[in-house]
Parts: sequence; structure tokens; C-alpha cells
Amino acid sequence: MVYNALSSYQKVQVSSEINPQKLILMLYDGAIKRISFAREGVINKNPKQRGENLSKAIAIISELNASLRDIDDEQIFFVKSLFLTMMQELCKVSVSNDIQTLDRATKYLMELKRIWETTVMGREDTEAHTHTQVEQKKEVSSMNYSGYEKHGHKTSIAI
Repeated sequence: MVYNALSSYQKVQVSSEINPQKLILMLYDGAIKRISFAREGVINKNPKQRGENLSKAIAIISELNASLRDIDDEQIFFVKSLFLTMMQELCKVSVSNDIQTLDRATKYLMELKRIWETTVMGREDTEAHTHTQVEQKKEVSSMNYSGYEKHGHKTSIAI
């Protein structure tokens, strides 16, 4: 009991020192990790592992969505729509056990994380990292985006 209280205190102490950009990066990492654990749960036919990790991944994506400012910007609207679609589709995985949906969500999150690292945090891609990301970009751009309309644009998000 004392260990749990001390651990909680230390977590609060550390979290109060983290800058918001780093916190968002940690959320991306956490969501990717939880989807990976959920994938293992699907493969191992472990509904508890699948369900717990899907639930945590959805909660993290919900926090990422809530962190976006409510301004009338098409890019923010697109990312919010992508987050909402990911949450909806990940909920379905608990019934369908669709690994492809988990893989697509992971790819989207990895790309959003990369964009966050390079544009907001100012990190530069390494050559090898860039090559991997270029391949993922090609795959992401070839995916079908449908589902929302704004400012006369019709776009679709398929997860």
C-alpha cells in the first residue's frame, strides 16, 4: 500500500514537469503500444488482453482528440475525424477480431506521431527512418478516405 502511494506521488511529480509537446508524444506512444498488445490478444485468442488494451488505446486516442483546439481549420477537422473514426473502428475489433483494422490504426498513429515529432518538436528524420516513413506514407495515401464533409469538400476515412 505504501509503495502504491509513493509510486502515485512520483508519477504526479514527474508528470507535472513534462512539457505538453512531450506529453502528446507519450500519448501517441501509449496508443501504439496498447494497440500492439490488443493485437497480441487477438492472435493469442485472449479476450481479456484484447479488451483491456483496446479500451486503453481508445481512451488515449480520445485524449489526443480532446487535445486538439476547436478552431475552424480543415487540417484539425480532418485529424479529429480520423481520431473519431479510429475510436469507432477499434470498438468493433472487440467483436470482429480484425487485425487489419489494428494495423491500419497503428500506421495512422505512427504517421501522426512522426508529423508531431518533426513539425512540433523539431526533430529531424534520420535517413533510415525517413525511408520507412516514405513507404508508410505511400500506403496511407493509397488508402480510401471517406466519411466527412466540410466546406464543400467530401472526403472519406477508411480504417
